[in-house]
Amino acid sequence: MICRAPFLIKVLMKSNSYRSAFTLIELLVVIAVIAILVALAFPVFGVMKRRGNQTAGLSNMRQVGMAMLSYASEHDYELPGRENGEIGIDRWPKLIAGYLQDTKVFAAPGDPGNFLVRKVDPLSNKSNNTSYIMNGYNDLGAFGQLGMDIRINRLDSPSNTLLLGTPKTGSGHFFMDFLEPPHGNNKDILNLKAYDDGSNYVFADGSARFIRETDYRDTLWLADKTYQIPNL
Repeated sequence: MICRAPFLIKVLMKSNSYRSAFTLIELLVVIAVIAILVALAFPVFGVMKRRGNQTAGLSNMRQVGMAMLSYASEHDYELPGRENGEIGIDRWPKLIAGYLQDTKVFAAPGDPGNFLVRKVDPLSNKSNNTSYIMNGYNDLGAFGQLGMDIRINRLDSPSNTLLLGTPKTGSGHFFMDFLEPPHGNNKDILNLKAYDDGSNYVFADGSARFIRETDYRDTLWLADKTYQIPNL
């Protein structure tokens, strides 16, 4: 028995080594399971990233809205008007830039065409290069009337009146106008699903909200809720 001990030890070592190794089939099964888990997790990561962009975008948008209200508080409650930058009066992004800590908030995370990506001027007077579009207040007569005053104290329900929305990428429009051809900016320009099933908005009281497409209503843009939105 003593002389056979080394032989038995070698046999046991080989047996244990054999049992600890993966067979080809086992290895393929493990790889297949890992691939399935990755495939299941990838959409979840995508949703999480978009939700993160939506939250960060809402914060940026709120800062832009608060800058507008700060501007109004120093200008007799008057919001940035419908000025034409080509005649020497700045458009709203440039007017409120001094009320922002950082103009990078003009770029919404998740907007594939934001000014940081395109490397363009967010304060341009020729094209709106921000990720936001301002209320055109057509119901108050503000369309084609440069310099018309729109004051916060003219709004009956600031908490129910939109100040800013999200335009489609690269639209270049400064204002959300119901009267803009061919079908109105609410149909042609406004992006109701910037983040999956909805978009960010800022109201005239400074509050910022994510609104699902199913909950959105064009009447939210109206200061005068009795105004009949035209069907272009």
